[in-house]
Amino acid sequence: MFRLIALILIIAGLGGAVAQAQDLQRIVALVNDEVISLRDINERARIIMATTRLSDTPEIRRAVRDQALRSLVDERLQMQEAKRRGLTVNQQEVDSAIAMVERQMNIPAGRFEEFAERSGIDPSAIINQIRTELTWSRMVRARLNATTTITEQEIDEAIAKLKSNAGQTEDLISEILVPVDNPDQEEPQRQTALRIIEQIRNGAPFQALARQFSRGTTAANGGEVGWVQRGTLPDEVENVVAKMNKGDVSEPIRTVGGYQIILLRDRQRIALPGAEDSKVTLKQVLVPLPQNASNADVQAAVAKAQQARNAIRSCEDVEAAAEQAQLQGAGSLGTLRLGDMPEAFRRAVEPLNVNESSQPVATQRAIHVFTLCAKEEASGINRNQVRQNIMVRRAELLAQRYIRELRRDATIEFR
Repeated sequence: MFRLIALILIIAGLGGAVAQAQDLQRIVALVNDEVISLRDINERARIIMATTRLSDTPEIRRAVRDQALRSLVDERLQMQEAKRRGLTVNQQEVDSAIAMVERQMNIPAGRFEEFAERSGIDPSAIINQIRTELTWSRMVRARLNATTTITEQEIDEAIAKLKSNAGQTEDLISEILVPVDNPDQEEPQRQTALRIIEQIRNGAPFQALARQFSRGTTAANGGEVGWVQRGTLPDEVENVVAKMNKGDVSEPIRTVGGYQIILLRDRQRIALPGAEDSKVTLKQVLVPLPQNASNADVQAAVAKAQQARNAIRSCEDVEAAAEQAQLQGAGSLGTLRLGDMPEAFRRAVEPLNVNESSQPVATQRAIHVFTLCAKEEASGINRNQVRQNIMVRRAELLAQRYIRELRRDATIEFR
C-alpha cells in the first residue's frame, strides 16, 4: 500500500516537472521563424534583475519582462543580419568586454562566471548578450564606413569649433535611450523611463541599467557618452543638461529616437588638447595687498588694477600704464608654459589674444593683471581623434535607423 502511494507521488512529481519544463519551452515570439521561448525571457529577466539590483516588485517584474522580450527580439534581428553579412567577433573581444563588465559591477577580476552562478544566472546567457552587443557594434561601424565619408573640411570646422569653445565648460555625461518606434509605444515607454529614473535615484547602478534598457549605441559601454561640448547635443537635451548639477539624473527627455535619460557625471572648463604645452610671453601689473586685507582694501586694489588695465593697448604700454596709476609692481614675467601656471592665472591668460590684458585676478597677497605679448601654440589637436568623434555621433543615428529597418522588414509574431 505504502509503495503504491509512493509510486503515485513520484509519478505526480514527474508529471509536474515535465509540465514545468514544457511551459518553459513555450514559444513567446517568432522572429523570422527563430524562436524566443519563455525560458529565454525568464533567463534575460534574471540577468536584468541581478545586474541592475532593481527593486523586486510586481510592477518592476512586469517592466523587466517586457524589456527582456524587446531586447531579445532586437538581438535576434541583429544576429540574423550579422550571419547574413558574415560578421563575427572573436573570443578575445568577448573576454575584454567581460572584463569591463567586471570593473563596472565591482566583480573581482576573473570571477564573472562565479558571480553569474551565485545570482542564479546561466553564464552563457550573459556571454551571448555581450557577443550580440559587440557584433551589432561592429556591424554598425561596417555600414557606417561603407556609406559615410568624413571630409577634411568637416574636420577643419570641428577643430575651429573646439578652439572657439576653449575656456567654456563641457559636460561628462552618460545616457539611457528608451526607444519609441511607433505612437502606441509613447506612453508605455515614457512610464518605463520614469521607472528607470526612480530606480537610479534609489541607488540602482546607472551603467547596469544602461546595458539592459538602453537601445543606444552606448549601451554596451554602460551608457557612457564621454565629454560633450555645448552645441553638440540636440537642443532638447542640451537645454536640460545646461540646468543640471554634477550627479543629477534628468527627467525623461523626448528626442527623435525616444526618451533619453541623462546622468551628468562631471563638468569642467574646456582646454584644447595639448593646450597646457602652449608657451606664453607675459607682462603683468601687480597691486600688492596688505596683510589681513579687508574687503575695502581688496576693492581699492582691484580699482587701481582696472585703471592700469584700461590704459594698456599693447605690451609696450604696460610699464607706462602702471606708472600712471602710481603702481610699482609692473614688468615682464618672461615666457612660461601654460600648464605650469597656477589654475587661476591660466584661466585668465588662456583666452587672451596677443596684446590683450586679463581682468584683475585676486590672490591672497596681490591683484594681478596679465598682458599677453606672444603665444606659441602647441600642436595638440589630433585630427584622427576629431574624425573619430564625428563618426561616433553619426553611428548613433545610423544604429537607430538600422534597427528600425530590420524590424520593418522582419516577420515578428507574438504568441
